[in-house]
Amino acid sequence: MKKSILFIAVLMGVSAANVSVANNGLKIVDLAANTAGDLNVKALDGLKFRLTIEKLQNKSYIVIKNADGETVYSEYAGKSEVFSKVYDLSSLPDGNYSFIVANGNETIEKPFAISTEVKRTATPK
Repeated sequence: MKKSILFIAVLMGVSAANVSVANNGLKIVDLAANTAGDLNVKALDGLKFRLTIEKLQNKSYIVIKNADGETVYSEYAGKSEVFSKVYDLSSLPDGNYSFIVANGNETIEKPFAISTEVKRTATPK
């Protein structure tokens, strides 16, 4: 029960996201780390994100969940000074998602959104 309350509290008090538009017309989100400066999620080209975590004290659980709370990806990361990995999220449908990192007693969540933009144009023949 304590973990559920902590998770909800973290969920409600987490960072703001800045929207950016990728070259291929997909709207993605660039997230700024403002929780102790230890976690950073950066949007790269297309739907690739780089997750960087500094000073992992313990074995950590990394998960990507959709808006319904379903896990779409998960892995464990061992104790290290810097964990950095690029995630290709191009197989995920449009929607709201979150990177969640559980490191010991601390849980950090970074939300992001994937949405497709379509431009209509008229071209004379």
